[in-house]
Amino acid sequence: MTRTDGAPDPGPRSRTRDGFAIAAFVLALLALAAGFFWAKDTWRTVIRESPNLIADWPGGPWVFGIMAGVLAVAGAYAGLWASSALQGTEAPRRIARRTATTACWALPLLLTLYVLSALPGRNCGSSSPSCEEIDGAFPALLTYAVTAAAVGWGTYRVRSAREEQRRAVQQARLRKLRKKGKGKSRAAS
Repeated sequence: MTRTDGAPDPGPRSRTRDGFAIAAFVLALLALAAGFFWAKDTWRTVIRESPNLIADWPGGPWVFGIMAGVLAVAGAYAGLWASSALQGTEAPRRIARRTATTACWALPLLLTLYVLSALPGRNCGSSSPSCEEIDGAFPALLTYAVTAAAVGWGTYRVRSAREEQRRAVQQARLRKLRKKGKGKSRAAS
């Protein structure tokens, strides 16, 4: 059998290998989907069977939501800081940076998953124990979202104001150096 483009036919052995590769890819996707749903159900079961942190938190679900929102923003900004810090080509520095970044980003993700898993299940009967709402889930979610948004916006504004101030000081320093003839020329900038 010849191909129209003049290239030799890859043969039945190559087609068989391609078929096995496609089948293996489909099976891997199915295993990944099954693992995701198993992990999701396991996480929800662990949340429902564990002691109720939301209702038993000192101050109740409102204080739990505030604490979770503050920790989520702190973890996100720490992840941003860790990803830009410890730059280097040595393996220990790269491993330390990646570990710190992963740990910092895991905190907001796990807090969000915890609060969302406390809500009742979507498409299940109300008699199932896995569908019950954990006491205080909605107030905790509400205060978590509001606190994370407010603290995140406030932190962003403070960081951007500090960055603007640092740029202004740098520009003033460069202007002073240019007057003395030691800075970059105006044509170079």
